[in-house]
Amino acid sequence: MRLYVALAIVLAMAAGIAYAASEEMVHSITLPAVHTELKTGPGKEKTETLCASCHSVDYITMQPNFSKAVWTAEVNKMIKVMGAPIQEVDAMTIIDYLAAEYGTGK
Repeated sequence: MRLYVALAIVLAMAAGIAYAASEEMVHSITLPAVHTELKTGPGKEKTETLCASCHSVDYITMQPNFSKAVWTAEVNKMIKVMGAPIQEVDAMTIIDYLAAEYGTGK
């Protein structure tokens, strides 16, 4: 008897899931396009191009004012751990830009 009750519950849940997934329950929304602009400064274009190839530049603007050492660690993590295709000379440009525009400058 318990088996039949459990089976009935499972079938009822499956029917509910199937109903919820039907077209009658599907809704969509259109989000506004939001473009985040980085601060103007030497290295901005390189930073925008290389960083935005993997993630939104919003991630840059949301960070606290890191020191240059912390920005260096963050950029190196993106390269070494996350696999960002950034050359060493470009990494230094990005680090200098981030430290100057989004950091303590030190």
